[in-house]
Amino acid sequence: MKAFITLAVVCFVASAVALVTPVDLNEEQQAKAKEIFDECVIQEKLTEEETTKLRNKDYANPSQNLKCFGTCFFEKVGTLKNDEIQEDVVLEKLSPIIGEEKTKKALDKCRGIKGEDRCDTGFQIYQCFETAKAEMVEAEKVEKVEKVEQ
Repeated sequence: MKAFITLAVVCFVASAVALVTPVDLNEEQQAKAKEIFDECVIQEKLTEEETTKLRNKDYANPSQNLKCFGTCFFEKVGTLKNDEIQEDVVLEKLSPIIGEEKTKKALDKCRGIKGEDRCDTGFQIYQCFETAKAEMVEAEKVEKVEKVEQ
């Protein structure tokens, strides 16, 4: 159960399945994340086009189904409940993996997001964490370059 919660939190920040993330997932975690991803694709009736848009991080003009995907994913992994990020769970489980500073930075950026409805809220949070993930990856690249140059 602890491994699943950790996976859920990692997936929350990663916000995607089988995509490059700032955190490496092992095969078991990737398989579980893909299972949840696929369940939400079916539950929210995403078309092939919508699924492709999601994988390509193309959030322009999202359908209601696409918006509901983010909420579904976060609810199934336990990091979103009643349209609220479960910060204590995220901090407890993710900080040991990526560090407390990065975890808090992502939470600070994405906390308090409220959309027009349940699905819009989840989708906006999904977008926010995708942006936070991209910023973390970019920051890690810059750090590596700076270390090499020294």
